[in-house]
Amino acid sequence: MGVMFSIIFYTVLAVVAFYFILLQPVLKQQRNRKKAMSAMQIGDEIVTTGGIIGEVKEVVTPAEGNTEILLEIAPNVQVRTTLDAVDRRLTTLEPIEENASEQIENTSNQQRVH
Repeated sequence: MGVMFSIIFYTVLAVVAFYFILLQPVLKQQRNRKKAMSAMQIGDEIVTTGGIIGEVKEVVTPAEGNTEILLEIAPNVQVRTTLDAVDRRLTTLEPIEENASEQIENTSNQQRVH
């Protein structure tokens, strides 16, 4: 009976360790990626899974199939990709808060004085 209990215990322990070491970080990354993609807007700078950096110019959502994104990777150079190929967002067009911009100016002025 003791041997059977130890086999079950170590099996459960291995499954729990597998979940926390391997599966949970991947699931967390997927959740964060979905959250970032749902907040993506025209004008955001993104990185594709292939390493291409571009600005979102248009988002096309067809009735059937994958959502497509039109990226501008250089002036007057645009490529079409699917939403699945987007790795992460780099920047957005959201305005900087006034307090944050004042802190940046104060920091840069203090660095010039020293």
